[in-house]
Amino acid sequence: MSQQLSCENYNSSWTSAATALLSACRYYKPELTMIEFMGYSGHAFRININADDVDVAGPTGYDWESFFRKGLSNLGFTCRAIRTVNFTPPSPQELTDAMSLIQNSIDKGIPAICWDMFIPEFGNIYGYDDDKKEFMAKDPGGNGTLPYEKLGRGQINELFVMSVEDTNEMDKSKQLKGALELAIDHAYQRVHEDHLPPYENGIKGYDAWIQAFQKQQVSDFGNAYNVAVVHDARRFAAKFFSKLAQEWDEEMENGETIKNLAFEASKFYDKVVTQLELLVNMYPFPDGGNPNHSKQAQQTIEILGKAKQAEEHAVQTLENMLYELK
Repeated sequence: MSQQLSCENYNSSWTSAATALLSACRYYKPELTMIEFMGYSGHAFRININADDVDVAGPTGYDWESFFRKGLSNLGFTCRAIRTVNFTPPSPQELTDAMSLIQNSIDKGIPAICWDMFIPEFGNIYGYDDDKKEFMAKDPGGNGTLPYEKLGRGQINELFVMSVEDTNEMDKSKQLKGALELAIDHAYQRVHEDHLPPYENGIKGYDAWIQAFQKQQVSDFGNAYNVAVVHDARRFAAKFFSKLAQEWDEEMENGETIKNLAFEASKFYDKVVTQLELLVNMYPFPDGGNPNHSKQAQQTIEILGKAKQAEEHAVQTLENMLYELK
């Protein structure tokens, strides 16, 4: 899992997918910041909680390819991906195709994005050696060599590789519109086709979190990880809109209104961060604290309720901003 990050650090994120994707995107746009990437790609607005126990898989339990593709398109990028389904290792043909995608990307100087190399997180493959039949790879669990045959056969036995293929310049209004649509859709639309496990995303993610604490069956480790990831994401959401409020051109259509709404959204996300920071202190990663203690559970339920309320106001502000852009 990700290492503890300073609350003032906006160069790194607990969201390993965003870190890995940004590493590839910077080949085309070296000036792209983590703040911009987290906002425009939608990662700053994610929350995904298992209502049974707040398990550790929440932050990575969704359709990666679809979400990544939409987020990358907001920044003008196109991509290619290969993935196996239902936790199955790759067939010989899938492994060959994945290796070809990775090597072609590296040959162009662009690291590939890969899942579950040293631990079940996202990272980058940045080199390969055909003689030794191994990749050079890095994720939150390590930085070293990965034998070719281990691709898609990590702890989860699931293959996912992606390459960033090309980029186009994007109109600022179109970029922001896409980011807002992605954030609002995540807030209101359940992305999971199956009812079990009982994952909920967006606003209902807070309800699922509260349900788990009401049952006092919360995973110490999983809860601490979700707290760290969501808190970190909302820090980026607040910073993203704060910078947008400072930098948006008032001369653009409805420019002053967009700036004011961005400032308002930043303040609401700051309120979410304030509440979640209380949980970061109560449930430090990886120790996890004691989430199933009745007094702590009740306190957490109250904190999550306040965070949810602030997030609802933030999303309503994003809807107002999207209306002005349209």
